[in-house]
Amino acid sequence: MSPYLQIHSCRIKNPNQFQAGSFRTMRTNIKGLTVIIGRLKGKTTTTTQGYRYDKSDWTEERARKHCKAHNGIKFEPALK
Repeated sequence: MSPYLQIHSCRIKNPNQFQAGSFRTMRTNIKGLTVIIGRLKGKTTTTTQGYRYDKSDWTEERARKHCKAHNGIKFEPALK
């Protein structure tokens, strides 16, 4: 997970816990928020791996609070 220019990033679970090639990025009904899902190793259902917040819609503070509320293990603000 590296900092992006226009996107704040929140990790929920480490990518190495997931099956290779199982990741998908999905839009949500919340403006500027996308979710990354994948299948954990040994599982057939998907789970959230992380969130991405468009900096034009999400302040760093708001994104950080959302990440914390969803048990994020790592937050990285967009590059300034």
